Amino acid sequence: MKRFLAIAMMMQAIAVCMAEDWMEQLDDNTYLSQVSIPGTHDCATGEGWTGLGIMFGPSMGLTQDLNISEQLNCGVRAFDLRPCVSGQELVINHGILQTSAKFPETLKKLCQFVTDHPTEFVVVVMRHETDGDSNSDQWADMMNNCLNSDDLHSMLADYKRDITVGELRGKVLVLSRDNYGSTPVGGFITGWGHQADYVTGSIKGPERLPGTLYLQDYYEVMDHMTEKQNGIVKLLDFSTKNNVVQGVRHLAICINHASGYTQSASTDGIRDNAAKCNQKIIDYLSDDSHAGPTGIVFMDFAGTDRSKSYDVKGLELVNTIINNNQRYTPAKKADNTGITLTQQERSAGTLRYDLQGRKVTQKHRQGLVIDSEKGTKAYIR
Repeated sequence: MKRFLAIAMMMQAIAVCMAEDWMEQLDDNTYLSQVSIPGTHDCATGEGWTGLGIMFGPSMGLTQDLNISEQLNCGVRAFDLRPCVSGQELVINHGILQTSAKFPETLKKLCQFVTDHPTEFVVVVMRHETDGDSNSDQWADMMNNCLNSDDLHSMLADYKRDITVGELRGKVLVLSRDNYGSTPVGGFITGWGHQADYVTGSIKGPERLPGTLYLQDYYEVMDHMTEKQNGIVKLLDFSTKNNVVQGVRHLAICINHASGYTQSASTDGIRDNAAKCNQKIIDYLSDDSHAGPTGIVFMDFAGTDRSKSYDVKGLELVNTIINNNQRYTPAKKADNTGITLTQQERSAGTLRYDLQGRKVTQKHRQGLVIDSEKGTKAYIR
């Protein structure tokens, strides 16, 4: 029995080690939008609690059993952070419940990881947790100073629509749902929503032209599990075909949330939702006809298969998403796919697609990309 346990522990250590550098297998020219990335919703709740969080966090606000370092080690590469102001510090909350994590130190931890593992990159999606600081007017200045600080700024990537894996390696890409200045460090997200179906938003980096974001973040699931899972599948149906259908959709980022809660807004409600939605995505990706990029999938209880009495399948889902990258050939920048429109399409107006792949035209062109090497122009969304 002891020998069996020793072998099992050794195999687990090997799996974690491999997960630490799984992005090494990705082609440098692969678009960010073409990568399947496991992410953690309210990732800092696994760091422990302070203040009111000590009393209410474990039963009302816990979404992760692993801390951020453990999440990184098991392969997670996207992190949902909710910074707010506490005194003169940026801390990380889940609603009014304060975790033990501080925002600058958390970013430094992520930067140190990609420094130690230069084949990897990390995406941070953050928003101002206004419930935690009563919408403090200090947040924007403090965030701007933090992201532009000498010890962080050089490690942070700037978003652009055709950004590739090679451009992101060894970097952290911060996408903020709230503006903290006129120019982002990373990118600003607009158009976030919480419908059961999906929303279309945009991401704008320091460059003039924004990129397209498709998003599903229906979190107040309660007794609407069918609607939640249908929303997950609808976005997966789009994202997994995004590498095989020619067109500008290659540049659209997809963020799909498995996270949410049933019952009441409690930790057990979060576990119950995770058990059902994490399994739904695992089952979806087990179908050979669904081989294609998932985009970023934010989940609860990543890296652990059982939380309390719930089979949350968080480790299995992380591994399934990572392994999914080997099931398809992604569109790459070097292929010149996804950025060029025909003359007929340009004359008809900007070509757009909805999630069913149906073409939608607009009277006004929304963007122009110029290839300086070839001297060619292409209008894209």
